[in-house]
Amino acid sequence: MFYIKSFLSFLIVGFVLILVIPIQPTDFMHKITQPVTEKVDQLVEGKSFDTALKTPKQQQFAIYNIQMNMSQKEVEAALGPHSNVLDNEYGTKWYVYHNDFNHFVLVSYIDGKVHGLFSNQNTITSKSGIKYNTPKDVVRHRLGKPLEGIQKGNTLYRQNNEAYDVFEKDNIYTTAFYDIHRKNHLTALLQVSKTMENRLNGQYAAPSKNLANSYEKLDYYLVNATRVQNGLEPLNYSESLANTARKHSKDMAMQQYFEHTNLKGESPFDRIKKDGHHYSTAAENLAYGQQSPIFAHQGLMNSAGHRKNILHPNVTTLGVGVDFNAKKQPYWTENYTG
Repeated sequence: MFYIKSFLSFLIVGFVLILVIPIQPTDFMHKITQPVTEKVDQLVEGKSFDTALKTPKQQQFAIYNIQMNMSQKEVEAALGPHSNVLDNEYGTKWYVYHNDFNHFVLVSYIDGKVHGLFSNQNTITSKSGIKYNTPKDVVRHRLGKPLEGIQKGNTLYRQNNEAYDVFEKDNIYTTAFYDIHRKNHLTALLQVSKTMENRLNGQYAAPSKNLANSYEKLDYYLVNATRVQNGLEPLNYSESLANTARKHSKDMAMQQYFEHTNLKGESPFDRIKKDGHHYSTAAENLAYGQQSPIFAHQGLMNSAGHRKNILHPNVTTLGVGVDFNAKKQPYWTENYTG
């Protein structure tokens, strides 16, 4: 620890002029300092990567060294076999890669090539030095002006949102998600090719039981990846608790309301107890109308109360229920117990 502190002190002294001058770092200085700053970030955050994170050469971004247009064979040679395959809103699949929810990466393939990437952990590298915890203003400075929306046919689907920006370059849409509780620093990154994005004709996918089940499981992965990134234990999944959550999502979608207390006056705790679940701690999160589990989860993390539930140290179990209303809009219910 003494050597790490000495090393960091040396860096602070060496780069003090860069830190105190209120200008953006030049590309030249970024290239010099990036390998060192990436290593310092890992030491400070206590992260130990089995595979060293590298600056991408072919694409703007890499997630755990995986880049757009890589082959599935290359990805699985680097990450090992996937742990699950889930439907997504684009009509492709999310292949889920993780090691006990560490090094969490989602990859989507079209014709055996990477057309989609996502992670909400400290696995992001880029040519421009953008990484996990990069401030929002720096992301915008280096990537340019965010899109106002994505045009599909005669419809412009607006993307204006304080919690995320969408950028387009080289036929790739990059969504940078920010954590408003941590000074709007980058907390997750989603990349989708234009080819993949254009498979989604509107704002929402066509509802199905398989899609609902995939949304539920993906939400569970996202919660656990977030907990592990924040130094917490992952949660167990309960299909029984998911059924309790599912019934509430279905009720909200059918009866057209969005509340923790249902139209019978039952609270989340009433419903959880009614279904025979025993607990010393319980909580519920609700989300509605987001395009996908990724956007729903990132939105919940930017809400103080919902974030507290996701990162609660005393909960041990999660069940997620998803249903859709007549407008194809998804409803999420997350039930937590401990």
